[in-house]
Amino acid sequence: MEELCPQPAGETPAFAGARAAGAAPPHPAFGALAAVPAPVPAVEEPAAAERAAAEREEQVRGAARSRPLAAGAWLAIGLATLVYAGHAWLFRNWVIDDAGISFVYARNLAAGHGLVSQPGMPPVEGYSNFLWVLLLAPAFRLGLFHPLLTPKLLSLALVGGSFGLLDSGLRRLGTGVRLRFALLLLLSLNTAFVIWTSSGLENPLYVFLLCALFRLVVAEPARGEPGRHRPVAAGLLVSALALTRPDGILAVVLYPLLTPAPRRDWLRRSAVYGATVAVSFGAFLAFRLAYFGQLLPNTYYAKGGIAPQNLWNVLTLQVAGVVKLLRLLGAVAGGGSGLLALALVAGASLALARGWLRRLHLVTAAFTAVPALAYMLLPVDWMPGFRFATGTLPFLYAFVLALAATFGVRLLAPGRHRFAADAGLLAAAGLSAAIFVSPSLVFAARPTVPFSQVAEDFGAGFNRYAELLGVRDGSILLPDLGGTLYASRLRVYDLAGLCDRTIARTLRRNPAAFHDYVFGTLRPTFIHTHEYWTAVAGLDLDPRFRRDYVPLVEYVEDWVRVRTGLELHSGDFVRREAAAARPEVLAQIRQELARRYQHELAASGPPPAAPGDLSPGAPTRPSQDLR
Repeated sequence: MEELCPQPAGETPAFAGARAAGAAPPHPAFGALAAVPAPVPAVEEPAAAERAAAEREEQVRGAARSRPLAAGAWLAIGLATLVYAGHAWLFRNWVIDDAGISFVYARNLAAGHGLVSQPGMPPVEGYSNFLWVLLLAPAFRLGLFHPLLTPKLLSLALVGGSFGLLDSGLRRLGTGVRLRFALLLLLSLNTAFVIWTSSGLENPLYVFLLCALFRLVVAEPARGEPGRHRPVAAGLLVSALALTRPDGILAVVLYPLLTPAPRRDWLRRSAVYGATVAVSFGAFLAFRLAYFGQLLPNTYYAKGGIAPQNLWNVLTLQVAGVVKLLRLLGAVAGGGSGLLALALVAGASLALARGWLRRLHLVTAAFTAVPALAYMLLPVDWMPGFRFATGTLPFLYAFVLALAATFGVRLLAPGRHRFAADAGLLAAAGLSAAIFVSPSLVFAARPTVPFSQVAEDFGAGFNRYAELLGVRDGSILLPDLGGTLYASRLRVYDLAGLCDRTIARTLRRNPAAFHDYVFGTLRPTFIHTHEYWTAVAGLDLDPRFRRDYVPLVEYVEDWVRVRTGLELHSGDFVRREAAAARPEVLAQIRQELARRYQHELAASGPPPAAPGDLSPGAPTRPSQDLR
């Protein structure tokens, strides 16, 4: 590990002073954390002592900022990126089906059809990652898009860039190369981080933009004119975060909160910053209103949005809030989330009481808290593995490591810093590997709703059934949308409501209106439902379902029976008039689907526990009781 932490060409005052006194210098693994001034003699004025300490600490950080990035740091970034790529290789054949929604919007935009789910459909904002859609569109325009390779390579580039920004930002805060390498290595080993940054969704872009904002904030000078480009750049980054995910707008507080400046400078910077956010994000809202006819994405109405009750549950220590917070800590500590929570509370409290906390701790804590707040406020996500908390993980790791390094510097003799840094890095990496190797292998074996499987089963599969039955201008209603939209030649109606305004507003709120819309307006040729969607749609409860449709294959799932107390049927269904045209083909399709269903039923076991779940056998679908 020595090559990862080369001695700087010019010693900082802390190193030079220690050597002049004949003492072992503070180990560079701890960087500026080790440069805390010695106790001030009692005869020195408190104000003068405080100024002297601040000047010495600023000298150390200034020296760290002025040095070019060392070869060891580049090596650390490269090694961590290679570890990440090796980990992501486990999931090389998987992207989540929801990513396909972004793919088709980007494809239709590049083809000149506009931001629509299918050519000829009305504009509905069925995605919540506008900037990600824009980023994918050029690959379609150039004919270079591949549903696996393109998002995977783009994600790898964004994650590598994020690692570089994190390393640079933490270096400017005075941390040593070992601490920074430990952070990047732990991220590369983390199952949740690797899964969702390689899922085909917007997560790697979101992380990259957060890291870019972090790098900009820590580079902001405390005094003097920063130039208008910094507040403007910060405002544009926050708007980009909000265009990548709606909850990204919460990051608006970070720049003014963490900008060190006298009152007049702070007000000037904040005014420029606020104006930039207002103009850039306001322009996007105006576009959304003009193009889609509403200020919020349709996904908000389909899935729900921020729920203040979730934050209240945390602040008042309600069971639901505490459990959700512990789940989040479990993203880095596995089953040790409770111990990590106690250690963080006790350690941060003691460090605060002793005056050990520095800007490093404040900035990493703030960048942890804002995306964590979004995670706490958003509804529970049925997808496992902390999809909504990906942006929290880099800064949570950074804060934990910085706090641990602070205690190492304060409690250990200078001669033990090298051993402590090396031992801590090895222990953290070994523990992280032990925690996450099993979840990664389990997920690789049984990933959540693969895009390719949906494209084959519901896209190509129903294309074939329509052709066999002689259906022309057919349509299908189903909840698994991404792969279906990408591969289907049928008109696709979204049972989840993401791409359909009426379903988004009636499915869970007005069952009668929903049934009227399905059976009276849409009249889809095919219908597919399963599990949660069978329960929430309740198609069996309307007599028009059995009047107008016959099953290709149907079955009653225990999941639905337990949660509704009703015998609601899942499966594949076709309109009677389409089935009556070719009864021999209908019988053939039924036999084929029955064999496939029996095979899948025999091959499937209980759903595996996913990263972040606290109990074995946790479901991979929503688990709310619908009775």
